[in-house]
Amino acid sequence: MKIHFKHVCPNIFIEKPLKSDVWNQDFTIYGGMRYQLRGQSGSGKTSFLTFLLGYRRDYTGEIFINNQAIYDLNVDEWVKVRREKVSSIFQDLQLIDQLSVEENISLIPKFQSGYTLTEGKKMLEDLGMGEKWKQKVETLSFGQKQRVAIVRALCKPFELLICDEPFSHLDKMHKSQCIRLIEKRLSEANAGIILTSLDGEDQLGLKSIYL
Repeated sequence: MKIHFKHVCPNIFIEKPLKSDVWNQDFTIYGGMRYQLRGQSGSGKTSFLTFLLGYRRDYTGEIFINNQAIYDLNVDEWVKVRREKVSSIFQDLQLIDQLSVEENISLIPKFQSGYTLTEGKKMLEDLGMGEKWKQKVETLSFGQKQRVAIVRALCKPFELLICDEPFSHLDKMHKSQCIRLIEKRLSEANAGIILTSLDGEDQLGLKSIYL
């Protein structure tokens, strides 16, 4: 998988002088690359991720996935990208509070080969949440919800994992456990990762990119 940002700049930054590795640059992500997006609050870290996935278009420049401009992707092509090529964990987690942990994970449209609900439950057990399997998500703390969102993302197929501050409410122990699970899946799939976080994640071998 290849993703190319060609002179992309968020509309809100057009009149501002920028020193960035990404904005107004030619920036390419190849399969297997591991990046940590760095920058002050408001520098566009979340914008970068939502632009990449086609959720927003308030920018100048062009973005290409496998040499095809994302503006040209039709609905079916976007569905394929989001089902099979990219998995994501955003700050709002995108869980359904009224459903159980099991039900939220079962909503994955396509599981990674060799991964099932049983595998998802095992990962949650490894994260100290096995007893929460049947509980509604609304009864969980935010840190517990983050662990559910991480497991759900790891159960589906992907070539690129997108993580927007996925560990913000986790203590050191649970963060380390989650990083080990992520590393396992990245290695299995020979996949890349783009992560925004308040701290460096040295265990994942990330290259810093500054916005």
